[in-house]
Amino acid sequence: MVLLCSALHSYAQQSLTRKIFTCHAATGSIPFLLSKISSYSGTIIEYSTNYLTTDSTYSIADGNVMLGTVLHKLLNGQQVTIEEINNKIILLPAKKTPEQYPLYGFTMEEGSMEPLAYATIQDLASGQICQANRFGYYNMMLSRGKHYLEVKHSSLPPKTITILLETSTQKNLIISPVKLPEVKIDAGNTLQPDGGSRMDKYQTDAYNNFMGETDPVRSLYLLPGNVETQETTGKLVVRGGDPDQSIFLLDGNQVYNPSHLLGEISIINSTLVKSIRQYKNDFPSRFDGAISSITEVNTRDGNMDKWTGEANAGLLAGAMSVEGPLRKQSTAMMFSMRHSWSNPLLNILDDKYQLRFYDIHFKLTHLLNANNKLMLTGYLGKDHLNIHNSDYQRLQAWGNRLGTLNWIHLLGVRSFVSTTVNVSNYTNLAGIKFALFNDSTQQAEDSKAFNNYASIDKLEAKTQFEYNALPNSRFRFGARYAHITIRPFNTTISPEFLEEEGYYRPMQPLRFGEFALYAENELRIGTNILIRPGLNYATYKFHSYTHRSLQPRLFAAWRINHDQQFTFSYARMIQYLHQVTTPFLGINSEFWVPSTGLLRPVESHMVNLGYNFNDKKGLFLSVDAYYKQMSNNTNFAEKGNIFYNEDTWETDVLAGKGWSYGLEVLARKQINKWQFQFSYALTRSERQFPDINEGKKYPFCYDRRHNLNATINYSPLKNWNLGLVWYFSSGDAEFLPPGVNDDFDTPAPVDPGNKEPDEKNPFVFDRTGYKSRRLPAYHRLNFNTSFSFHTGQQLTHKLSAGLYNAYQARNKYIRDVWNLEDNSYNTTSSGNRLFDLTFYLSYTLRF
Repeated sequence: MVLLCSALHSYAQQSLTRKIFTCHAATGSIPFLLSKISSYSGTIIEYSTNYLTTDSTYSIADGNVMLGTVLHKLLNGQQVTIEEINNKIILLPAKKTPEQYPLYGFTMEEGSMEPLAYATIQDLASGQICQANRFGYYNMMLSRGKHYLEVKHSSLPPKTITILLETSTQKNLIISPVKLPEVKIDAGNTLQPDGGSRMDKYQTDAYNNFMGETDPVRSLYLLPGNVETQETTGKLVVRGGDPDQSIFLLDGNQVYNPSHLLGEISIINSTLVKSIRQYKNDFPSRFDGAISSITEVNTRDGNMDKWTGEANAGLLAGAMSVEGPLRKQSTAMMFSMRHSWSNPLLNILDDKYQLRFYDIHFKLTHLLNANNKLMLTGYLGKDHLNIHNSDYQRLQAWGNRLGTLNWIHLLGVRSFVSTTVNVSNYTNLAGIKFALFNDSTQQAEDSKAFNNYASIDKLEAKTQFEYNALPNSRFRFGARYAHITIRPFNTTISPEFLEEEGYYRPMQPLRFGEFALYAENELRIGTNILIRPGLNYATYKFHSYTHRSLQPRLFAAWRINHDQQFTFSYARMIQYLHQVTTPFLGINSEFWVPSTGLLRPVESHMVNLGYNFNDKKGLFLSVDAYYKQMSNNTNFAEKGNIFYNEDTWETDVLAGKGWSYGLEVLARKQINKWQFQFSYALTRSERQFPDINEGKKYPFCYDRRHNLNATINYSPLKNWNLGLVWYFSSGDAEFLPPGVNDDFDTPAPVDPGNKEPDEKNPFVFDRTGYKSRRLPAYHRLNFNTSFSFHTGQQLTHKLSAGLYNAYQARNKYIRDVWNLEDNSYNTTSSGNRLFDLTFYLSYTLRF
């Protein structure tokens, strides 16, 4: 039987299966529906009823669809193949076991050869979808013949690539670097391979952070469930966990403090970033060592084709970056440096606030051949912060040094391996200095500084294999070993701050080792169901204490239709490194300690149920509900340094239980030149320690019941952007230790001169029980605008300006509790802020 229709257009140079036409709903046999499709699409379809099912009823739906897509759905299960011959669609008998071949390689940006992490590849005829890994590697199993692959990556236009597959084929898929206008590009509602949150370019550009430093990492604070601890202690708190229970990975190497300005700026500027992903709903088996979240940042490899760069100058710091080929198409380098300006300029902000910082990034990439690549990455950063108050000062100095060597190797047509060696060092100095007054003269006659110093060294080696055994199954397995040395030092008391390591008496180094094996299987059932079970086995040894654990993981996704899907995940996580923080030395005074027989590893069990809606009209909506139970959480030690006696430090740390559960909503919508994003989290987080609050549950200090972020971006012109970011969160739960009397919630005295509460509120130390109260809500509005223009063929200029805390919210969100052991035993609670309305201006030149 032959169906003939006049073609409306000529498709001699274009695949007929890619043709878009308007389909109308119909029900009937396959021959009847093929006749309808032929009529609607204006395409000749030839076939024989000998190899088609003709006695059953099928249906087609309304909509503008691709011819190949509707034919594939209708003929699913029929023993036919779709061929294009002489400008006609011909249905031929299919082999009983169609032969399939691997198609593999890397997704890359044209010219620079920069790998495109997490790019999406879709075979248009069959609908099969594959997502590249963080190195850009992909692997698909396809049948012999011609295939049209659509490759998508955020901020780059999608590209359709034609592949003629006759045997196992290695091919790099190249996307043009020509950028579209500021429009979000995504893969639509494709089946999720994991629960990671990806920060696309348009989201990171929306967040112009403090003093004009565009900060892609800080954009994570716009996601629901992510909470900033406090201004200038801005560590990431995720889903009710402690700040130390989130790990930050820079090219796979852990950074213990990935921030400048105590959290206000991250160590990563936007020029360096290749990809950012955060895992908090789902933890793939390759991750361990953190129970709250994993943030994975990968930097650019360097341009293999030409030299490019960027220079930036703002009120806070100056930065420059450059990348290019040392040998074209073979070896490339990337270098970036940022340094704060001199203190006199920063005194415009606040004369009691003195800081300096710098960071240096370096990356060298060498292609040995088509199957092997080496990458050497380095980072060096240092911060020095001094805050002067009338009766005390704080000093904070910290720094990170990292080195990473990575070897990427294609083992064969179905397997990929990545091997990494990491070395890192982190140092932290925290001190507070008090002025000592003469009781009779009320004049400061002396000062006393309490100095604390600690460092961490880490050596790590890890390898991971990916094996694509079947068309719909991918195996990953690997191993990791890490050796960590913590070097604590005794507290040193002196008249002035001591900033050299030599002034401190070292304690016995704390050395421990971790070894982990992991495996997981990503299994796709059809085009709408994905299941990824996994298992992580870890063993830990510190002195004579050994701990072994099995950590099962499970992620599943069910794509209901073109717009909707459900996800589910479960994870058991183990963390061996504890961070213990004391509030008595001011901001960011932290100590890292290993797990021991008395101080057991932190453990969590978390389940997450999610729903996603993503349509073709620019609307994205996600809803997640989670429950997390934790054990062996640590609580601060109520003394200046838990290592005051190195033989008893284990007993100075409290361990208890924790619970966290909540509902998170994220919505995004694009309407012409407008982009809107809204996130909300309704959460509850609790702790329970045997020796605190009579063993009863109490709210965790970062138990903020309501957290809301709203972002609006508008582009009146192609090169002009306006943005607003508004934050709101419920007040922290302040839990004061014994020593605060019953009238602790009496309002602080008011100074008649300025009608503002005094910065300090003293309470009498009377050895009563713990007290709790809610601090005021925190809210802030940031405004930013940027304008870009071109001169010549190579230079792009960008001016950025904005306001931080635009309506001057009078938040007091740095809480200190500290005690001076004088005769009255006063305990002081204070609320401070460092920045009110702050203006910024910056200029960027790209070449």
